Amino acid sequence: MDDQEASINKIPRLLGHENFIKWKVLFKAAVNYNDPELWTSIREGQYVPSTTAGNNATIELKMKKRDNKALSMLKLGLSWEILTSVNHHKTTKEMYDAVIDMFEENTELRDIKKDRQKQQLDRFKFKEGERLKSVLQRFMTIVNEIRTTNLLISDFELNKKLLSSLSGEWYTCK
Repeated sequence: MDDQEASINKIPRLLGHENFIKWKVLFKAAVNYNDPELWTSIREGQYVPSTTAGNNATIELKMKKRDNKALSMLKLGLSWEILTSVNHHKTTKEMYDAVIDMFEENTELRDIKKDRQKQQLDRFKFKEGERLKSVLQRFMTIVNEIRTTNLLISDFELNKKLLSSLSGEWYTCK
């Protein structure tokens, strides 16, 4: 997902496991930016008219439009492969929950992600000729992904890894 895809004017697209964490955060932000009530429709489900409140057609129409817009936004935010596997769900909440289950709720998958991120951290090292800003950006990308999976690595260990990854020429004073 590049910077253009992450803008608030464009719904981020879920392509697969590799961008799920970013998609989840950016999708919620895009929905809330467009209309905070849409997130309510996604998380709580469709509006169900109350039989005791009487027939307020205006409110019901507004809520139905909100639910339809939320469902459309979710569908637009999914790749074709993912959409076809969850499109049988009729409500936005059901579809969103199915996507979350597909990518997050599986403990085996979560453990695999943690292992992969730990390996990324272990393999992290300075690239010859790389500027410090680039090193820090790559390192922080890995750290941020690690923190979203609740992999417990102390700040001390992260600092130690970063410092041990730097080029030897940065340790000499001239």
